Amino acid sequence: MTLLERLKLETGPAHERIETAMDLDRRIATRDGYRDLLIRFYGFHSAWENVAGAAAPDLEFFERRCKTRLLAQDLAALGLDEDEIIRLPQCDPLMPLHSSAAVLGSMYVVEGSTLGGAIIAREVERRLGLDAGTGCAYFRSYGREIAAMWKQFGSVLLEASSPDTDDVIVATAQETFDVMHDWLCEAP
Repeated sequence: MTLLERLKLETGPAHERIETAMDLDRRIATRDGYRDLLIRFYGFHSAWENVAGAAAPDLEFFERRCKTRLLAQDLAALGLDEDEIIRLPQCDPLMPLHSSAAVLGSMYVVEGSTLGGAIIAREVERRLGLDAGTGCAYFRSYGREIAAMWKQFGSVLLEASSPDTDDVIVATAQETFDVMHDWLCEAP
């Protein structure tokens, strides 16, 4: 079994748990609900990127995948000013990310959510009339490059796979799902 197969299998229940608890239909039904959802995502990504960036195995590879700026762009399009965005609550506590293997495990969850983001973006556009320029840049993050970005990430993950790293990668992915669940599904 490859590391990617193991990750999918062992994090499957956590993935289903967060997907159910998010209640996206309700949260993207109104502009205010959608803005509140983006605020929660901003709080997670802003905190996560600061911590994960410090231990990322390849900073350029990592930074190309950062999404805080897209979330700030969306929140500005939805009426928040720069000072309001900077003062938004940050996700705390985060999962420990003390090694590059831990960062890769956490990135598995964050990058995986980008795949679902393309589906969410279509719904946001249909329901709220928002596109990448008017409040839906985060969910459209990689645009047409989404499959290529996921494939590239999968290759990096498989290159890092070893008996010494795989348990850390899987455990951190599971912890990331738990932290995201608690942060995103908590009432703001």
